[in-house]
Amino acid sequence: MSTSNQQKIIFSHMIELPSSQCVFCVTKDVKMRTRIFLVFKDKDKIYSRNGLLGTWDEIQDKTEVDTVRQGFEQAIIERKIPCFRADDDDNESHKRFW
Repeated sequence: MSTSNQQKIIFSHMIELPSSQCVFCVTKDVKMRTRIFLVFKDKDKIYSRNGLLGTWDEIQDKTEVDTVRQGFEQAIIERKIPCFRADDDDNESHKRFW
């Protein structure tokens, strides 16, 4: 698992959505609560899933955006967590994206 040092977000797995240029990221916070993020690869936009309301909320706090982005990039560099690609082609839907 990959850990971001600033706010201790632990990335546990990712699913890339190539047609949307984004990645679903499942994480745990310091209190071991699951958090789900939608990270857009070529933009500075990151959304967090609000399970109680059933919504995706754009993260507005720059520090939180930076923490999630740094953890995301570190997880890609370390290559220690399961990472998959969800393609339209059934033969490609379960391949790791790195």
